[in-house]
Amino acid sequence: EELGSGGMGQVFRAFDKEVGEEIALKVLHPETALDERTVERFRNEIKLARRISHRNVCRMHELHQEGKQLFLTMEYVSGQDLKRLVRQAGALSTGKALSIARQVAEGLAEAHSLGVIHRDLKPQNIMIDKEGQAKVMDFGIARSLRAAGVTAEGMIIGTPEYMAPEQVEGKEADQRTDIYA
Repeated sequence: EELGSGGMGQVFRAFDKEVGEEIALKVLHPETALDERTVERFRNEIKLARRISHRNVCRMHELHQEGKQLFLTMEYVSGQDLKRLVRQAGALSTGKALSIARQVAEGLAEAHSLGVIHRDLKPQNIMIDKEGQAKVMDFGIARSLRAAGVTAEGMIIGTPEYMAPEQVEGKEADQRTDIYA
């Protein structure tokens, strides 16, 4: 079942026969998979996201390649992203908004304690499961503060509506970038 699509590819709900559970499968567009810098970014996503083990962060599993097709496997979260939730339900109650914000902050705090910044935090990258638990996902442009990144200096990367001023200016991002978003 297709769950969504974006600039990099499509995300599907799938069943992993090897372990017997539902997973999310992120399939990169063929032209994206041919770009070595983009492929390196996805390798980076897996490396960084695997470090984070927190109930409010979507678990990443593996990066696979079948011929020229590249895809990621990750935890399947039954629910909807925060953007859809707000569109569907309208304004959230203060309690619900605070609960989601707290959970996102806790997931990010774990990532930040490990030296990982998300750099593209937005409502579409926050899943809310059936029990109301928030999970930060899509560390596709995440960066380690402790290692060299794959993004060229001065390169602007992120979603403009949620970018911190330093991102817009192509400057170095840190934990405050995620907090701003």
